[in-house]
Amino acid sequence: MAAETILIPVAKQIIAKAADLALEQLGLIWNFKPELWKLKATVSTIQAVLRDAEEKQSHNHQVKLWLDKLSDAMYDADDLLDDVSTEARRKAMTATTTNCWSLVCFLFSSLPEQLVYDLKMAHAIKGIREKLDDISKDKDTFHLEVVHSTEEDEALPSRETDSCPPTIVVGREEDKKNIIHLLLLLNSNSEVNNVLFVPIVGMGGLGKTTLAQLVFDDDEVAAHFDIKAWVYVSQSFDVKAILGKMLRSIDRQNQACLELDDLQAQLREKIKDKRFLFVLDDVWEESVERWETLGKYLTVGALGSKVLVTTRSTKVAEVGGRALKSRTSTSIVESYHLKGLSEEESWNLLLTKALPRKIPQNSCVEEVGREILRKYGGVPLAVNTIAGMLMSSKHPEIDWPSFLHKGLSEEENPTISALKLSFNHLPSHMKHCFAYCKLYPKGYEFHVKSLVQCWVAQGYIESEIKGLDCFIMLWWRSFFQEVEMDELGNMLTCKMHDLMHDLADSVAGDKIIRSLSSTALINIPSKTRHLAIYEDDDSDAGEEADAAVADELENASKVRTLVCNKPLSKQEFERVLCKFIRLRVLIVFEDRSDASTLLHFVGKLKHLRYLVIHCHGMEMLPDPVTNLLNLQVLVLKYSRSLKELPRYIRKLVNLKHLVFDENMDLLTHMPKGIGELKSLQTLPTFMVGKSSSSSNDKTVGAGLDELKGLNALRGELNIKNLANAEFPSTDVYVLKKKLHLQSLILDWSPQRYVSDDDDNVRSTSTHAEGILEMLWPHPNLKKLMIRGDYYGLLELPNWLPNWLSSLVNLVEFSLIDCLQSEYLPPLHQLRCLKKLKIDNCPELKGINNDADSGDHCDPSTNSSTTEEKEDKWPHFHCLAYLSLQNCPKLTLMPTFPSIEGELRLVATSLKPLVRTMKVRRGGRQVVHSDEYTNSAFEEYDDADTALLPCPSSHLVRPLSKLTNLTLNGIDDDLELLPDEDFSSSCLISLLKLCVWSCSHGLKLPSSLCSSTSLTVITIGWCDRLEYLPPLHELLSLRELFIEGCPSLKGCWWKKKGNHDHSDPLMEEEDGEEADEEEWPHFHCLSSLKIKDCPNLTQMPLFPNLEVELKLWRTSTEALVRTMKMKVATTNHHDSQKHTSSAATVTNSYYSSSSSSCTALVTPPLSNLTKLSIRGIDELHYIPEDGLRHLTSLQDFVIKNCSSLASLPPAMHCLASLQTLYIRRCPQLAERCRKEEGEDWPNISHIPNILLDGEALQYYSEEESDD
Repeated sequence: MAAETILIPVAKQIIAKAADLALEQLGLIWNFKPELWKLKATVSTIQAVLRDAEEKQSHNHQVKLWLDKLSDAMYDADDLLDDVSTEARRKAMTATTTNCWSLVCFLFSSLPEQLVYDLKMAHAIKGIREKLDDISKDKDTFHLEVVHSTEEDEALPSRETDSCPPTIVVGREEDKKNIIHLLLLLNSNSEVNNVLFVPIVGMGGLGKTTLAQLVFDDDEVAAHFDIKAWVYVSQSFDVKAILGKMLRSIDRQNQACLELDDLQAQLREKIKDKRFLFVLDDVWEESVERWETLGKYLTVGALGSKVLVTTRSTKVAEVGGRALKSRTSTSIVESYHLKGLSEEESWNLLLTKALPRKIPQNSCVEEVGREILRKYGGVPLAVNTIAGMLMSSKHPEIDWPSFLHKGLSEEENPTISALKLSFNHLPSHMKHCFAYCKLYPKGYEFHVKSLVQCWVAQGYIESEIKGLDCFIMLWWRSFFQEVEMDELGNMLTCKMHDLMHDLADSVAGDKIIRSLSSTALINIPSKTRHLAIYEDDDSDAGEEADAAVADELENASKVRTLVCNKPLSKQEFERVLCKFIRLRVLIVFEDRSDASTLLHFVGKLKHLRYLVIHCHGMEMLPDPVTNLLNLQVLVLKYSRSLKELPRYIRKLVNLKHLVFDENMDLLTHMPKGIGELKSLQTLPTFMVGKSSSSSNDKTVGAGLDELKGLNALRGELNIKNLANAEFPSTDVYVLKKKLHLQSLILDWSPQRYVSDDDDNVRSTSTHAEGILEMLWPHPNLKKLMIRGDYYGLLELPNWLPNWLSSLVNLVEFSLIDCLQSEYLPPLHQLRCLKKLKIDNCPELKGINNDADSGDHCDPSTNSSTTEEKEDKWPHFHCLAYLSLQNCPKLTLMPTFPSIEGELRLVATSLKPLVRTMKVRRGGRQVVHSDEYTNSAFEEYDDADTALLPCPSSHLVRPLSKLTNLTLNGIDDDLELLPDEDFSSSCLISLLKLCVWSCSHGLKLPSSLCSSTSLTVITIGWCDRLEYLPPLHELLSLRELFIEGCPSLKGCWWKKKGNHDHSDPLMEEEDGEEADEEEWPHFHCLSSLKIKDCPNLTQMPLFPNLEVELKLWRTSTEALVRTMKMKVATTNHHDSQKHTSSAATVTNSYYSSSSSSCTALVTPPLSNLTKLSIRGIDELHYIPEDGLRHLTSLQDFVIKNCSSLASLPPAMHCLASLQTLYIRRCPQLAERCRKEEGEDWPNISHIPNILLDGEALQYYSEEESDD
């Protein structure tokens, strides 16, 4: 990287520091201010010619050497001024925190030492100034000229974080369609192939990852697979790490560090009998052994599972495919070779990104643009990068030919050349920010804020706001990708393409070193400024190895960044830290038991700005940490054990970000003086300490009033222990000036002890209301949670409507444990509100209008016509998520027609949902005049209601975008849900329905019974439920789970020829079963679980199950009936057509499109992979004719079936069966004894047989390797 890229930000820092120090009253005995002014002038002169030096160094080696010498001197000057500035700040702090007499004593006692220090600094400043003067004179030898460029001074365009550009993908539609076809293809080999290996091969930058992401996120793919996981592999093919990433991708809550045995066991449990899609991105491994090791853990997936691999190497695709096929029942398809974009596609991509608003009319521009693209072979990454640079061109007819004529080296990779050319066009501060990323390994997931904070700590960027703008511009130019954002639009993480990482390696040079093992730490240049050490598993460990590393690191004493992931011994780590006195950034990744001791040494690093350290097991941070007067960021990883933060934290006057774990249960208070940290921007949790008046403990901690001055806070703030807060003597609003705060949690628990008498409870509640008024937030707030408590905030105060109405930007509101609140403010007036959660407010009756405003929505008044009154019914404008839990009295609230995510009603009234479903555009509701009697919406009678008018602002149908609906513990009769007259347009996008613990019957709206979107239904513990709705009419239903319905008998259905009447699915009056041809069936049900439904004897049939069938303590009549279904004879052509795809197979099993079954073209349950039968004493036999059709069955579980006496010879037909599990079946156990039982010949071919906990035979994969 060009030296000037480094020197410009360093020069700016020196100039600024020299000026500040010269103007300050330093209180130094020896005055060296004149030297500071001279130093500033010298550096300013040098800075003016740095850009010209950059241009000339490429063809003048002497200029390059001059810049290298200048670089060392400039860094030395910067460190020296930092020393002086820190010492001045320390003295000023001592003066302000010490009384006069103590200060005089201190000054006299330290006089000799201070005089020595001042003389030393004066000579040092003079020496470095003279050195820079000599270097500056040499510039005249090279005839360097002053270059006035606006590039550096030009302000970056300020952007809201949610205005970042959308991802543009051109030319991959056909590739996406082809890959999806391969993923959805049913394995058709004669062998049983559980897993299909699909490799995408192509050179770097072609967009393999982008294509895989498009496929991975496709709705059709998501519906086809039960489990999906994305794993970035890169050049380190660590099987343990890959399994861990798979497990974490499947289960986001699983963050534990497990050994390999535990990892593979948990992964197997997660994917067993599930159709999974695993994407292994950017694979380089060509070792057959490692691929086989990975493959043996993927054997338990269901038929149709896929492993999609992206790689640059055809050999990787071949080796991986062969290895997986040898270890699993895996089929491999021919590699999908991804080609470059065509010239037209490349031009369209360039045009879309570089000239989004101004299509060039000048043919010269198009000709030049196409000529540029011909040089880069249609590589999307290169095209995106060039487009990102050309997009800022105001005169393409001039700038584009200039770009073309600069030329590229033919010896270099054309893609790298394109990227490097784009890099050269970056402003100097962006160049250094990008090159800094060399410290991190390929595939690293950057935390955007942390990366920006490191840039600021190194002085590349003046502030984090400018740093975020810089990041956005680099992202726009494709230097970063895969930026993840939270729901508020904040950038969270990002990644860097491997080619971009190669570019960072190329431009950073030896000033930045990333070592992947300690053995690579040889001959580290003394001029290295940034160093990262990552330990691999094969590296040597021990004292000798640590000593060798420490010896090598001593040569790099000028390092400003140390990222250490190597477990150096305590002695050697201390030795390294004592040498690295110039550190600005220190990141210690590993968990160290001696972290507390090391922090004593860290406290001596006076230049340190950014510190990340693990605090596992540490109860208190050592006080020397507070000596770090320049510290801006302190990140305490794994800090749950911390009981107290440093007592003198007020000394960290430059601290901007204090980051620790949210669940620090042992931390009871914040240290006094934390309110003096005026620059603090990040403070995840503020624990309110007990007041001194209520405790004899002198270390009671900071009170709520210390938050008042922390107005720079941003992001999220969780204020806990509010029961400890003291009510101020004067009006104090501690949050009103915090305009950057986005999320706020006000938590009254854990509570302090209060006696249970009513007077104390009322007194405590009144106190809580006063505290709540103190916490009135700024209108910019976007998320608010209020958590009350029985001994804290019982109910919301009357003035809260004004409090909430001021929060015009609020998008999420949660109210929890306000046990006595009866009415909430008019939340529908919050027009930005998207998420609303109300939990455990048992007395809550309604979300009412503001009584004081006169907006009562009362149609009984005579001030307007009936139609006008009806139009006043309130509604939420853009609510997308609603959760109401444990609010049984909540019956009156605004409607919520716009919900598009999830609606949860748990132990609450059904009436708000009923009213919302009756909202219909163009219709009106005839409302009983007694429905509104005041602003609190008195109770109403649903029988008197018809259609509510749809608010004019809503042009969509009510609940037409809702995807998940949960009804749990509903006491209302579900028959209140409107039928087809009202709901034909409701719930048309619903994917999942859960009905749990509802005391009345289950009646679904007619629109649901004909839904083409509903895929999952769960019904549980509905004691009075006797008949199910006609669920078999749901053509998209794939999963059905029914549990704990003892009264359930069957399902409603419409008999053939009777379209006007529904009857229970049951035997005819004469005792004969219904005609088999009329018996209904589920069309594409893949998984069925029925548990604790002993009377459920009449069910629709389920011949198409693929994943799982579980029958626990229920009837097996439906299973027996399904197994007896007839198979039709088809010709070969029809058979080929029926097996072309999963969707085609499902739809063509039957000769009729109705739900009545005629004849199957494939045997019933022939695709089922897991069958579990438990607790069914009435089961005497398993039909042999039906059992022989279960040719895909892999796991068969029989448990607690005391009457089952034998297993039929048809067990021989189950060629795919891997595991037979029998437990507590006494008759069957006797017949299945190994070598002795009568049924042993029928099951001896099964690899794994477990009988009452004993493994009769067990297939060990490890043994098979020998």
